[in-house]
Amino acid sequence: MSRFSNSVLLLGLVFGLQSAANSAPQAEPGDAGLRHDIQVLADYGAISGPVTTWPLSWDALLSDLEKIKLDDLVLPNAVIPTFERVLARARWETERGEYALEVGVSGAEKPTQIRGFSNSPRERGEIAAAYSWFSKHLSIDLNLSAVDKPSDGEDARADGSQIGVDLGNWSIAASTMDRWWGPGWDGSLILSNNARPIPALTIGRNQTNEFESKWLSWIGPWDMNVIFGQLEKEGVVPNAQFFGMRIGFRPFQSLEIGLSRTAQWCGDGRPCGFDTFTDLIFGKDNIGDAGTDADNEPGNQMAGVDARWTTFWFGTPVSLYGQMIGEDEAGGFPSRYLGQFGIEGSAITRGQNSYRWFAEVAGTSCDVVKSTVLYGCAYRQRIYRSYTYEGRIIGHGLDNDALVYSVGAVVVSEAGNSWQVLGRFGDLNRVGSDPDHSVALVPQELASLDIKYSRNSRIGRFDIGVGFERREILATSANKNDTRGFLQWTSR
Repeated sequence: MSRFSNSVLLLGLVFGLQSAANSAPQAEPGDAGLRHDIQVLADYGAISGPVTTWPLSWDALLSDLEKIKLDDLVLPNAVIPTFERVLARARWETERGEYALEVGVSGAEKPTQIRGFSNSPRERGEIAAAYSWFSKHLSIDLNLSAVDKPSDGEDARADGSQIGVDLGNWSIAASTMDRWWGPGWDGSLILSNNARPIPALTIGRNQTNEFESKWLSWIGPWDMNVIFGQLEKEGVVPNAQFFGMRIGFRPFQSLEIGLSRTAQWCGDGRPCGFDTFTDLIFGKDNIGDAGTDADNEPGNQMAGVDARWTTFWFGTPVSLYGQMIGEDEAGGFPSRYLGQFGIEGSAITRGQNSYRWFAEVAGTSCDVVKSTVLYGCAYRQRIYRSYTYEGRIIGHGLDNDALVYSVGAVVVSEAGNSWQVLGRFGDLNRVGSDPDHSVALVPQELASLDIKYSRNSRIGRFDIGVGFERREILATSANKNDTRGFLQWTSR
């Protein structure tokens, strides 16, 4: 890491240790059943804070749920099993002074190249062990895994680990946790769990209380996350760094808004000082800006907004959501937008099965909402070339110039077991041959279906998934059909 990032890390750890108080464990993205349950409670008002920025603080969730318990808010009877299930999980996850040991194993045949929110193995085989411990002053999550025939050559990993301390309501951590920024179920245009997690220093709020000031209280409960990450040493620009910042807030129970910004910057042979970082923050990073040329261009940025709005139809929540992320900047604002839009709804059956359906479309070309689409632009940049970590796109797993429709469903039983179904169809890499494309070197038509079942038992949790994918190379009309599957077990 650069001197600048090392200094930030040192300062963060020093101040965090001096003022540590009430460290917070977090829920990582990947469990679609848990996400569904949390979103149900947010839609009914049992959770007040933002829930589209993952990882989520278990302390914040528990605080909301226990307030509901104390205030004796009346939830619909059908929602009570979901409430009790998440409350029990939050209490278990936040037990202080208790340590936990877990082990896990997974095997996969042809792991998917395009990851949605739901967790599935990235590699053919993996054995993992985890240790966690929490106190008022410190949170520790250590995960070590050995991987069979890794696609990136890293056969020993610490993905999913975090050591955190607190400064008041702010958590400072060294982290390799997955992240997911946005309301989409099949992807996030700016930061998803498609690529392996980027090792980073992270800063974020533990509780999502609203501002006390009358000038800012209107934004409602809010959270903020900042990332200073280290990209791989084998990249196009070796040892490049990653910066990310997201603010999420709920001005109304029915509306959640997220503002996100990321950047690739620094690295071998590139400017890395404090002046470069401030130019990056203030958007002075385009060639042609005052004093900016090809030699001192600070980095490659993406920024934009997402929103999710909920109403109730026939007594059940239905939501519209969207995300617009600019690949470029013009006049101090994001431009050349990528777009993702969707609709979702949830309900609970008489048998106490809770379910959610969704349909969304993602366009990963620049100016995708305009009549003239700009190809060869999204997730590409002159210096850093591609918006990737360890060979996979940091944003939406479709990579650039895709237009893909997704439909899916999640069903969760009263016992917490779940079914998940996801179908995709559309076009990948619509422009032409691209040697940097991570999922389709040439234009292809995609159709796929994946089914996953998760079950909790006395000896742990089992996940089993199967999928079918068909691709047609448009230039030759050649078809390729693949089946895939995986089985994983964790002792939790």
